Amino acid sequence: MLQTVWQMLRKISFAESDDLIKVQSETAAPVFDESYDQVISLLRSLATEQVVHVNGTLLPHLIGTYELLKKWGNPLELCHAGLCHAVYGTSGFELQLLTLAQRAQLREVIGDWAEEIVYFYASCDRLYVYPQIGVSESIQYRDRFTGLELVLDNAKLRQLLELTFANELELARADQAFLEHTRGSLGAMFARCEGLVSAPAFAYFKQVYGASKSENPL
Repeated sequence: MLQTVWQMLRKISFAESDDLIKVQSETAAPVFDESYDQVISLLRSLATEQVVHVNGTLLPHLIGTYELLKKWGNPLELCHAGLCHAVYGTSGFELQLLTLAQRAQLREVIGDWAEEIVYFYASCDRLYVYPQIGVSESIQYRDRFTGLELVLDNAKLRQLLELTFANELELARADQAFLEHTRGSLGAMFARCEGLVSAPAFAYFKQVYGASKSENPL
């Protein structure tokens, strides 16, 4: 099937960053994360090792999300956001480990930019935003905490989707029931995201959701 003009343009708009990620992941030495231990210390202080989550407890999932983002060549700020993505709760995980009034506490540990990504991810009204992904040229975002609506630019959309891929694929790769349950929802949305996320992220999606029950994508 011939690509639409929009599909062609969105691939071009992300080509430069995809090339950079490819170069980083294939030629650069792993980036040392001097803040990692401090972030883990904060998460442990928030009892993440005791919080029940899909495949066990929350902390291993947060670490797995971070590791995927880092493996895909993302900036440390986005990786740190992935490590803390559930701190304010999300549309799919209502428990708040820190309240919105405590945002400065997280900001002090991971920095302003990473904390803003955490808030942006936590505040996403998924039921409103997700159906537009890969369907609409202009993505309307709704903040579930404030009701604020805005049109996402490419950078914001890319951050949101890259983190979403890491979060959900970290769960799906280890839980066949979760994978099959989400194949028609998350799997279908992810399939529409080629060119909207990094090439390594999209390749990993195909590996995880395309794997049979006898295959292990870890």
